[in-house]
Amino acid sequence: MAEAMRKRLAFLGILLPVLGLLGCSPRSPPGQNIIAVKPGQSIQAVLDAALPNSIILIPKGIWTENVRVEKPVTLRGEGKERTVLQAGVAGPPVLWAGKEAEITVENLTIRGGRGGYVHRDLSSAGIFLAEKATLTARSIRIVQNAASGVFAKDQATLILENAEITENARYGLELLGEAKAMLIQSAIQQNGMGGAWVAEKSVLEAENSVFAENPGPTLWIRDSARLKFWATEIRETKGPGMRVQDEATALLLGSSLIKNQDVGAEVLGNATFIAYGTVFQGNWDGLSVRGGTVRLQGCHFNENRWNGISARGDSTVVAEKTHFFRGQGAALSSSDSAMVELRECTIQGFLGPGVSGFSRFPVLGGDNEFWENGVDLLGNVQPELRRKRATPGLDFLRFPSPDFPDLQTAVDAVLPGGILEILAGSYVAGLTVDKPLEIRAQDEVTLRGVSSNAPVLSLVAGAKLRLVGGRITGGSEGLTLGAGAEAELTRCIIEENTAGIKLWQDAHLAAKNVQILRHPQGGIWLWDESTAELVEVTVSQNEMCGIGAGGQSYLFLQRSEVAENGWLGGVLLQDFARAELFENKFSANKGFGVALGIRTCIGSGWGFRGQVMGHGNKFSGNYKGPVCPADLSFLED
Repeated sequence: MAEAMRKRLAFLGILLPVLGLLGCSPRSPPGQNIIAVKPGQSIQAVLDAALPNSIILIPKGIWTENVRVEKPVTLRGEGKERTVLQAGVAGPPVLWAGKEAEITVENLTIRGGRGGYVHRDLSSAGIFLAEKATLTARSIRIVQNAASGVFAKDQATLILENAEITENARYGLELLGEAKAMLIQSAIQQNGMGGAWVAEKSVLEAENSVFAENPGPTLWIRDSARLKFWATEIRETKGPGMRVQDEATALLLGSSLIKNQDVGAEVLGNATFIAYGTVFQGNWDGLSVRGGTVRLQGCHFNENRWNGISARGDSTVVAEKTHFFRGQGAALSSSDSAMVELRECTIQGFLGPGVSGFSRFPVLGGDNEFWENGVDLLGNVQPELRRKRATPGLDFLRFPSPDFPDLQTAVDAVLPGGILEILAGSYVAGLTVDKPLEIRAQDEVTLRGVSSNAPVLSLVAGAKLRLVGGRITGGSEGLTLGAGAEAELTRCIIEENTAGIKLWQDAHLAAKNVQILRHPQGGIWLWDESTAELVEVTVSQNEMCGIGAGGQSYLFLQRSEVAENGWLGGVLLQDFARAELFENKFSANKGFGVALGIRTCIGSGWGFRGQVMGHGNKFSGNYKGPVCPADLSFLED
């Protein structure tokens, strides 16, 4: 035993000098002092007297003063619940860090910046960072300051780890100039104006952090600022979860935007928004794009209350291998001049269209799967977007059939130019037609919409539908046509949809012996450069109006009855529309029989610069009169 003890002592005698040479002695590193602030002392006075790289220990208690640091030190409390640094005077921040100081703050609460001053050179913030200062804060709380929790400018750097910024009057973070902030396992929540304002050339990065319950947008990224989030959550904002605008860039990796009252994120101007593996869930729209560029891969849009993505303005959106699941509206809605491409995506469970295209550019892409939507495609979309549910191979198909579980599968199975015959019965439709096709419906066939948010029949580019017979009801529209689609209707009844028929772009409708009845938002609407040739049709008991034509559309109406329609009258013409009306009956409409969309006729309106021709029409019992203005009287006998 004695011999073993002698060997151990000899080993330690060798080891201890070696450790000393390696800098592993128990003494503090050279130049680093540990100073404990005593009760009654001023933290600022201790700081001023301390050598660079000192560790200043702040005991438990409430320390009331404003502190300015311009040299490398560590301020260490005894814990967020035990050590509190609060403002002593109104105006300045609680903690001011400047010059090129490298500062560490640990284990305390910073609170109560007073006065509400907000300026680049003075803010009543919890922490104010300026010049080239670097502040690393661990296990701290920044709370209840009259301005923002942290205000950083110039080339300052902030690193927050296990921090909480809450209940500040302005933002949790304000970053200006070329300031940088990195958040690790931190939370910014319940601040008065938002979570973070990131402007000019500043940079905000976050990892495993949370922005929650701030007014929206909880993150406002603008100018040329940049944002990069990894596994970070933005949730329950009273407004948009995130706004990215100007020339700013946002990159989200494996993050989530959840249950924000407005959109999950909105992109404006020339901003860039990139997301990989990110979840947009339970927002109003998952993503609203009104400019800039958006690229998505492997993302999930789950149960947002209306649209998954709304793309407007001069925006560009590319989504790959992204899943869209449930919503009252569309998985993707495009309008204005938006350019959208979808590839290898899944779109399921939307009460509206899977993809709604009202941009002047068609929605492009391919190999996307659509299931259980109100209708798969609507408007100006490329038919190749949709992976067919069946391979076309039949010239003739009679439905129902045990080989085809639903009408869309049956439509897809028929070859272009083929015939689908539907036997008597009532069927859920919500059909997308994108090829030449004849549908023959027996007299007792009813096609019903999946929901009141989508049409019963949607004709897109490539469609040339001949529909004979049947009753179409229960959709947002009975029939929609867009992007050059054509339809020929014979002996059909279209009734009790929200609107009867709508045409956009350069679609064409021909109808004979068709009834369009009882639609709250009008019987037939023509827009853009669409055309309709209606012969021996009945347009009756529709609210708003019987037939409306706007844009540069063309309406031909002959030997038809337009009766008992709403306050906009039997036929309403506006913009550059052209109409030819021959030998029709206009009776008992609540407005005029035929009216132009001008103030003197309907009390407001978009004006009319088109052309009206016709003769041989009969007018009786229209509440406001036969025609407006009076110089349309040539339409009568």
